[in-house]
Amino acid sequence: MARSTSPARSGRPGIATALLVLATTCVGGYGAATLATPVVHNRYFPWIVGRSLGLAAYLSMTLLMLLGIWLRHPWRFRWPLMRAETALRYHAALAAATILLVVGHLVSLASDKYAGVGWVGALLPGHSAYRTVPVALGVAAFWAYVLVVVTARLGSRLVGRRWLPVHRLVVPVFAAVFAHGVLAGTDSGRLRWLYAVSGATVLIAWVTRTFVGESLALGAEKRGSPTPVSLPRHARDEGAA
Repeated sequence: MARSTSPARSGRPGIATALLVLATTCVGGYGAATLATPVVHNRYFPWIVGRSLGLAAYLSMTLLMLLGIWLRHPWRFRWPLMRAETALRYHAALAAATILLVVGHLVSLASDKYAGVGWVGALLPGHSAYRTVPVALGVAAFWAYVLVVVTARLGSRLVGRRWLPVHRLVVPVFAAVFAHGVLAGTDSGRLRWLYAVSGATVLIAWVTRTFVGESLALGAEKRGSPTPVSLPRHARDEGAA
């Protein structure tokens, strides 16, 4: 009898969980649809979606930059937030997520007939009728970012560490994305706190990583000891700039 009732008892939590998830998603979906109905019928709906995806992509890239800089930052030994392997997995996931979010951003704006961007303007720099220069910065930054991600993914297997100079382009790419977000967004005035905090955080992380790392390397060279800022070999092959 114990054997016959055990499966039933073990199955009850699974059924209860499934019913709870089903009820929660149904209620949540209905609520989201109700709240979104006025926006869906708005002619600016594609722009709203595109802008939301663009902001999400910017935040994803900001986290990507901070994590990549931290992977090479000498302070990581003083404040070990996570293992290098775990950080690299998050880094790769954020890189992929950023590309997907930017693709959604481009598709939404290109399909919006009121945005003034168009498919050509979304893919080629300088062909947007809307704020030509800021949009061109974003498009150019996207293609440069794709190059950085592809070389980082394949470079260590094909050309060794020669991919690293290309990977370091991510710093000017982020600067171009920052300028694109500030200059192209019609709501940038209301989001200036977001750009100020994120931009300053990335800048501080990059400056401290660059100059603190160089000073430690010079000190180690004078002492004749190895520099303490290097990653393990597998982490160097997949790591960030």
